[in-house]
Parts: sequence; C-alpha cells; structure tokens
Amino acid sequence: MIKSIVFLGFLVAISFGCGGNPPQSEQANPPQAANVHAAPLSESFEPVEAERRDEATGLWKEIVHKKTGIHLRLIPAGEFDMGSPDTEQYRFIDETLHHVKISKPFYMGKCEVTQAQWKAIMGNNPSNWQGDNLPVEEISWNDAQDFLKKAGDGFRLPTEAEWEYACRAGSKVRWGHGDEQDKLKDYAWYIDNSDTKTHEVGTKLPNAWKLYDMHGNVYEMCSDWYGEKYFEECKDGITDPAGPENGEGRAAHGGAWSHCFISARCADREKFKPDIKNNYIGIRVALPAPTAP
Repeated sequence: MIKSIVFLGFLVAISFGCGGNPPQSEQANPPQAANVHAAPLSESFEPVEAERRDEATGLWKEIVHKKTGIHLRLIPAGEFDMGSPDTEQYRFIDETLHHVKISKPFYMGKCEVTQAQWKAIMGNNPSNWQGDNLPVEEISWNDAQDFLKKAGDGFRLPTEAEWEYACRAGSKVRWGHGDEQDKLKDYAWYIDNSDTKTHEVGTKLPNAWKLYDMHGNVYEMCSDWYGEKYFEECKDGITDPAGPENGEGRAAHGGAWSHCFISARCADREKFKPDIKNNYIGIRVALPAPTAP
C-alpha cells in the first residue's frame, strides 16, 4: 500500500555521517532508576565511551557492532501516544491514536543499514545507487531476515511501536523535530529535495535521541505484520505490541526519497509484501538491551 505520492524514479542510496548535536524536542518521560547495575556488554560490541553511560540504567548510550560497524543508540523505556489525533492534517484511517508502553530499553540503529554494512555480512550489494555509505535498498523483508540471521548477535527489526517511539523521541506532532513543514528539509531526504535518489546516511540533522534519517531517504521495514484496524483494536492501551498474528504485508515507516512530506510523518504507515523489493525500501536494525542477572 502506498498512500502517498510516489515519484517514479530509479533506485536508492544512502550515506554514513552519523554525528552531530540533536535538535531540541519534547522528551519522553522514561522511568527513573537509581543505583542500577547493567549487564555487561557482549564481546560482539564495544561502547562509544565519549557518550558515557545512561545514569538511569547503567547502559552505554551508544555502542558499535564490531563485525559490521553499525552504531546503535540506547532508547529508554517509556510511554507515548502512538498514531495520530483526528486533528492531524493528512492523517489516514489506520492511525488510530492509542497509548503504548515500551517496558524495556532497547538499542536502535543510529542510521539506516548502509551498503558497506550489508556487504560485510551478505557479500553482495543489490542496491541501484552504489556507494558504501548509501543505504542498502532493493531488498525485501525476507532478505532482511537473512541479513539479521547471518549478522547474529541479537539483531532484529524494530516493532512498529518501537520504531514510532524512537522516531518521535518525545514529539507529539507530525515529525520528530516538530510541526513545521518548512524545517523537514533539514531532517529528511524526500521528493522535494532528494534529486530523485538516495543520499548518504547521517547527512541531515538527527532527532532528539541522535537517530538520523528517521524521516525520508528509504522506508524502514518493521517486524510486524501490517493490520489496518490493529491500532483501533489497541485503543484502550497496550504494552510492547508486536502487531497482528498475520496480514497481507509487513509494516514500514519513515517515507523515502521518492515520497512526499505526508509519508515522512511519524504516524504514517505503509505495507509491503515480504518478497517485494524496491529502490526506496531499506532497513534499520534494533537490538535488545542487556539485562542484569
């Protein structure tokens, strides 16, 4: 299902500049914890020591996967309203607003998976636009599962709820940076500024949790089956939703270089059949945070 305006272009690519200062945004309210001793980090990862540890959990705020070089940011546990209110402009009927609790912290890829990172695991590069720091594209949900299995170390796709929670980073309006459409160009590659192609990851501003390209560049596939009425079924609130048991396609979020500003909204939802490949579809990985014994 493509509900937004698609530019019929070529294929997609993305870059790597994953640094910089996060913009100001209304923060979520993660639960506070004192004197927490986090479980040790797996030997497959190393901390970015300049980012220090999170005071509430003792977990490193940023870690790196040694095998692929994928950087991941710590996302705190917390609660938020998922979907969009009836008053949001250009919303769709599958975005019923409902309260969600994310009960445990987790890690989220700082950037979309790049072609270099994909090649390090899969030994090939299916992307149309070639470049190590461009996002990998022309991959299906099934291909993504192969990548995650071979990468190992607990990597998975985020759930829809985890994705929107991380995208919002406390925001309650259309985009992570706020409701100003004219500022979207500072945070996203989309049809108005993409020159009909992907761009290196991390070259736009990050959100408040230092995640790049949560809006635009390539769609990011989630682990959930897509359910048009699933949000309506969750309207009384839910903890750690994993989506419906089955469906016609897998959920995806974020918009892309080929799509308009509407698709880049935090609440916008799309679906793709698990075997579909396209030049505007990529992935961002997630990882469970280690827990103390």
